[in-house]
Order: sequence, then structure tokens, then C-alpha cells
Amino acid sequence: MDIHQPAPLDDLTRVALDLAPCSTLLVAPAAHPLYERLAGQTELIHRKPGELLDDWQDMPRQRLALLIDSMDSLPPRQMEILIARLRDQLCETLYCVADSLTWPAERMLALGLRPLGHYPQAGLPALYHFDLYDYKRTPEWLNARHWAHPELWDKFRW
Repeated sequence: MDIHQPAPLDDLTRVALDLAPCSTLLVAPAAHPLYERLAGQTELIHRKPGELLDDWQDMPRQRLALLIDSMDSLPPRQMEILIARLRDQLCETLYCVADSLTWPAERMLALGLRPLGHYPQAGLPALYHFDLYDYKRTPEWLNARHWAHPELWDKFRW
């Protein structure tokens, strides 16, 4: 029985088309197949990883960034800087495909990305996600029950 399992390209294509039309930054090697899939269907800007390390100040913030097949193109420290720059300055939502041996979930969590899944049929890549609007989950203690109680202000002196 052959069950079709999604590949990273299929998932990233679906994400980009679900948000289309939106400004999408594709960070991938030149002539990447994802560029061909998305060209003409969404507002797409294609950059190689090294280009965003040096020349990024004039680039407007994008709604979506897709980082694929690029994690080994730079030294690890520079790739961490690139991910932080994408996350903090260049996009609102980031999807990243990374080798789970070189870039384990703990390392990606330290960069603020959450794991979404693995692709065992394609080797060991994993899909990670960061969204500016839900990256910080509200803790249970952060509500009115645990803060100041004005009805007790006259009864106790802290």
C-alpha cells in the first residue's frame, strides 16, 4: 500500500498559496523548484542566504518567508544570524526546512521556531515555524486573578 506523504516543497507551496496574495520572501539557492511553483501566484522575492547577510536594510518587511535548502550554505553562526534577522526584521511568518541532525529541535527552539513535523521519506528534514502574532503563548498565571486586588488595598500593607 503506497500512502502519499507530503514533501517539504508541497507543504511550503500550500502555505504560500493559502496566504496568497501576500508578499513572500523565498530564501533558497538559485533556480529552486519552489520558485517555479510560486512564480506568478504570489508576490515573490527570491534571495540567496548570503545576500541577506550583507544587503538587507532596504528590503521591506514581508508577510511570509520560506527558508529551504539553505541551512548548510552558510556557517552555523551566520545562519543563526540570518534566521534571527528573518524572524525579527524581514518577515512576520517564517517557515524553515532544516536537517534535523545538524539543526535539532532544541537549537531551533532556541531561535524561536517551533517544530511542525518531519519528512522521513526525504531523509531527515524537519519543518519549523515562527509567527510574530502567536510566538509567545500567554501563560496561565498572566490573568486578573493573579494580580492586584483593589478590594484588599485598605486591609493589608505590603
